[in-house]
Amino acid sequence: MTRNSVSSGIMALALVLLVLISVIPVSGADATTTGVAASKPFISATVSSTAPVVGDDVTISGVATGGNLTDGVQIWIFAGEYINVSTVPVNADGTFSKTYSTTGFPPATYYVIVQSPSTNGQLDIVLQSTGPYAGEVVNVKTGQPIFTFTGTGSLQDADAVTALSNAFNQPGVDDIYTKLTFQLVAPATGSSSATTVVSPAATTAKSPVSPVTILAGLGIAGIFCVLCLRR
Repeated sequence: MTRNSVSSGIMALALVLLVLISVIPVSGADATTTGVAASKPFISATVSSTAPVVGDDVTISGVATGGNLTDGVQIWIFAGEYINVSTVPVNADGTFSKTYSTTGFPPATYYVIVQSPSTNGQLDIVLQSTGPYAGEVVNVKTGQPIFTFTGTGSLQDADAVTALSNAFNQPGVDDIYTKLTFQLVAPATGSSSATTVVSPAATTAKSPVSPVTILAGLGIAGIFCVLCLRR
């Protein structure tokens, strides 16, 4: 075998190996990339109705993936001085759902924020529900109050949404969130399906024709016929 033949064989083998390397995926790299993508925290939510009537049930549902969701997600619902904060478990497929009864709720625009604890599995922003600071939003990591929903200097509605959003963006807070609203409306005071009854148009009753009138008419007709025959 000549030197040229050996060189040609080596080059051909090198080309084959190069093609194989470019076609066959490197499982380690792909697994790492997939793992990073899968662990990236994500959350989304929807409301069952954007304009429910007082007394209707309202369901907040969505999907939360990535991070540590062992303790679930936190749902904030507030309007005026009303505030409801609850923790909801996340299913194995990443879905979550909670239904609220609106019986007795005042008609208003209700603001909803759904919060995920993200990678550390801890809710960094919480609401104090008991004690002298009940109604106050606190940064758990620093222990610092952020704002209050009730009392002097309280923030409500859109202002509370802004303050809460800013709290999630504080340094050291890795919680992620999504927000939405729904408009709770008062029940209708009357039935919208009432039937409109249209009265028939009034008609003028005809007076009965008396026998005298009939005889007089016949007499005139007879005279008229006699006069015509004489001509």
